[in-house]
Amino acid sequence: MRTRKPRSIAGRILPVAAAGALAAALLAVPAHADPDDRASAFAKACRHAGEHANQDKPRVIVTQDGEVDDMDSSIRFLYYANEFDIAGIIYSSSRFHWAGDGGSVAPFRWTGTDWVNQYIDLYAQLYPNLKKHADGYPTPAALRSLYKIGNIENVSEMTKVTEGSEWIRKVILDNKPGPLYAQAWGGLNTIARALKSIQEEYEGTSQWPAIQQKVSDKLVIYNILNQDATLADYIKPNWPQVKIIDNQSQFWSFAYQWKSNVPEPFQYTLRAPYMEANFLNGHGELFQQYRTYRDGKPTPGDDQNNRWRPEQNLTYDVHDFISEGDSPAYMYLFDFNGLRSSEDPTYGGWGGRFAPNASGWIDTSDVNPYSSTATNQRRYPQTRWVEDIQNDFAARADWGMTRKYSQANHNPEASVKEGLDLTCKAGSTVTLRGKGKDPDHDRLSYKWWQYTDADTYPGAVELTGADTPSVSFTVPADAAPGSTIHLILEVKDDGTPALKHYQRVVITVSG
Repeated sequence: MRTRKPRSIAGRILPVAAAGALAAALLAVPAHADPDDRASAFAKACRHAGEHANQDKPRVIVTQDGEVDDMDSSIRFLYYANEFDIAGIIYSSSRFHWAGDGGSVAPFRWTGTDWVNQYIDLYAQLYPNLKKHADGYPTPAALRSLYKIGNIENVSEMTKVTEGSEWIRKVILDNKPGPLYAQAWGGLNTIARALKSIQEEYEGTSQWPAIQQKVSDKLVIYNILNQDATLADYIKPNWPQVKIIDNQSQFWSFAYQWKSNVPEPFQYTLRAPYMEANFLNGHGELFQQYRTYRDGKPTPGDDQNNRWRPEQNLTYDVHDFISEGDSPAYMYLFDFNGLRSSEDPTYGGWGGRFAPNASGWIDTSDVNPYSSTATNQRRYPQTRWVEDIQNDFAARADWGMTRKYSQANHNPEASVKEGLDLTCKAGSTVTLRGKGKDPDHDRLSYKWWQYTDADTYPGAVELTGADTPSVSFTVPADAAPGSTIHLILEVKDDGTPALKHYQRVVITVSG
C-alpha cells in the first residue's frame, strides 16, 4: 500500500508555519479570559492552523433572481459565508422573474432588489455571535460592497452592460487564480454579458488566445436548471471550454417537490416541528424572513407563487420546509465536511454527484435503497445527505444566537492515519485507522461505508469493523489497475443537534 499525494485540499501535512500560527493564536488569549473564550479560541485556532495547509477557500460569485427559494438559499448561505471567498453577490433575471424596463417590457413576478440588503442587515445582528464559533465570517460591510445589480430587465437580456456584469468581468480577469465558481441560481444572462464584454474587448487582438485560455481555465459555472437561453445560445457556442456543472434534476429534491423525493426516514428534518424548533422559533430576525409552506407570508411582487397561502397546498403542514433549490450550488463546495466533493464532481457530496459530459458534468444517479423509481434514483445523490445537511444548519442557527462557544454544538473532526489517497494492489488487505476529536468533548460514534456509486470498481468490498474507528477489507482480486474504491468514514457526536465530520479515502488499484 502506498500513500498518494492528494490532488486537492484534503490530507495535507500541517507545516511548521501553521503550528506557529496555532501557538500565536493561543498565546494571544489572556490567561484570565473566560473559559468559553479560551475554548473558542483553541477550536478556531486549530482549524485555522489546518487551513494553512489547504488551498484558499472556494472563490464564488452568486447570481440569483429573487425567487422565494433564492431567498431561503441566501439565508443559509449567510450562515456558511465563512466557508467561501465571496467575490460577488449579483442580482439577475430568469424566465421566472424579471424587472421590466419601465416601458415596453412589463415586470413579471418581480420581488425587488431591496431584500438582499435587508438580509445583510439582519446578518449584522448575528455576526458578533457567529464569529465566536468560527473564523472567517465576512463583515456585513464587506457583503454590502459585493452586492451588485446585473441584467434584470428581461429574461435572457444580455445586450446591456450593467454594474453586475462589469463586476463579474473584472473578477474573471483579475490576477487571482482559479477556480472561480459562478453560481447560476437564476438565469445566466449576467454571467453571459460579462463574458460577452470580454469577447468584445479582446477578440481579434493578439491577446485573445491567452484571454480565452485564462477564462476557460479559471471559470466554473454551476447551473441550476436552465432558467434562460443564454447558456445554450451564447456561453456554450462562444466559450466551449468553460466548465459547466449542470444540475438539471437533483436540485428538485431540495426544492418544492421534496416530499416525493426525500426518503421518509429523513423527512422529519424538513417537517414543521423540526423547522420550528431549529430555525423559525427563537433564532433571530433573519429566520423570521425564512419562508415555509403555508406560513401566511406572501412575497411582494410574486403573486403567482401561492405556496404561502394557508388554505392551499394542504398536503404540506404549516411551516414545512418549502424550497432551497439553489443551495446545492454552494453546498457542492462544502469541503470543510471532509467529503472532498469539489475535487471531482463524480465524487459526490452535499451538492450532488455528477457524471462527465461534453461541456463538463451533468447530474447522475445513485442506487436508492428507499425507492426504485428512476426519478428518485436521480435525486438520491442529493437526498442521501439531507439529514446531515439539516442538522449542520441547525447547529449554525444556534451559533447565531449564542454568545458563548459552550452554548452550541460544533462538528467533530475526523482523520485517517494512513492518509486519504492510497494505492493498493489487488488481493491485498488494507487496514484504515480512523480517529475522531470533538471540540465540545461529546461522545463519538464511528461508521465506515463504501460509496459504491462513486467507485470506478464495479463491485462491493466486505468491511470488517465498519462501526469502529478502524476498518479492514481486502481489495478484490478482480479489481482492474487504475480502478478506485471510495470509503467514507463518518464520525458523529452525541450533541444537540448531532453533527458529523467525514473523511473520504480513495483507494486506487495499482498494476
